[in-house]
Amino acid sequence: MNKKFIVLSVLTLTACGTVFNGSSQSIHFESNVKNISIYANGALVCSQTPCQADIDRGSGALTIIAKADGYEDNIQQIKTKINTTSWGNLISIYSWTTDFATSSMWKYSQDGIYINMKKAKRSKLADTGFIKASKIRHFALHNFAALKSEALSPAAGEYLRTLGTLTQKDTAELAAVIKRSPTEAALANNLTGVN
Repeated sequence: MNKKFIVLSVLTLTACGTVFNGSSQSIHFESNVKNISIYANGALVCSQTPCQADIDRGSGALTIIAKADGYEDNIQQIKTKINTTSWGNLISIYSWTTDFATSSMWKYSQDGIYINMKKAKRSKLADTGFIKASKIRHFALHNFAALKSEALSPAAGEYLRTLGTLTQKDTAELAAVIKRSPTEAALANNLTGVN
């Protein structure tokens, strides 16, 4: 009797994506320019950055468009993948169908998006500065954990030296900036002078 009850409970209360994750996903938006508007699949989801928005899940890619006066529109595609919570539904067709119908079986590949806005009608010199700042921000965002670790060690490592080359700053000065930056976006902003 107990074994049948346990099996029935597992089939009924499977790790369903709808129950545990809902049909929307919270995504945080940060940018090198403050107060930009964010559109997700054509709908306004944030009137100014930084912000966080609950966006309905779906099987297709999510198109993000960032807009601000004096800047070119920034368009990004965020891919979807199968929500790992939904794999528990393989033993229950009812839960799998529910997740499929509510799109909860899908998950966007990013929970946080950093948007790099580019000024409209810039000079070649401004373009060079933008490209340099973009490289610094990209490196900081993608190597944050390694940079934090090296900033706490007594000697500069490979990541800190590379950041020094990109920024043309002393590694000790960079280590201090990294230590006071709590998040990837904060570090990117601190390194490129965005407040």
